[in-house]
Amino acid sequence: MSEFQLASFLTAFAALFIVMDPFSSVPVFIALTRRMTPEKRNEAAMIATLVAAGVSFSFLFAGPYVLNVMGIRMESFSIAGGALMFLIAISFALGIDFGRRNKDTSVEAVIIGVPLLAGPGVMLSVLLLSASYGILNVLAACAAACATSYVILLLSNTIQRLIGRNGLEILSRVMGVLLAAFAMEYIRRGFGL
Repeated sequence: MSEFQLASFLTAFAALFIVMDPFSSVPVFIALTRRMTPEKRNEAAMIATLVAAGVSFSFLFAGPYVLNVMGIRMESFSIAGGALMFLIAISFALGIDFGRRNKDTSVEAVIIGVPLLAGPGVMLSVLLLSASYGILNVLAACAAACATSYVILLLSNTIQRLIGRNGLEILSRVMGVLLAAFAMEYIRRGFGL
């Protein structure tokens, strides 16, 4: 593991927080938990963030070995990952849905099934960020991003009341633009520029 550096931690935290985009999860979380008691809603937020952390940490530690076994160089992964992340950014920024979502999925499957917080963008980011900033910095940043996402989910009703659905949509689109910039950076680094 590398040594902890505040600048690397902050950069990794910003990238992971943007990719997780917990603000876009607020309306979904509210809709899926509206019939739950406050205790069950808090438990759902905890489960969602623990699963997101578990998936992120697993990919952080196992990802390099998987790539090595498959013979994939980090530069290639950076270019391909940056391109995929750019598509995710377009989805956030323009509100385009590239995938199909099953509307009949149960609350548990959606919340625990990862896509709420730790989707493919997060898995990709932890791997690429660890190559640039070190595992220790990304591990700490991932824990901080998950903790911040947990607080946002706990406060989801209050956040939606304060800034409204339009405010959440605007935040999500701004996050998409920032994510696009991170994606381009991954592609640039993959080409060695």
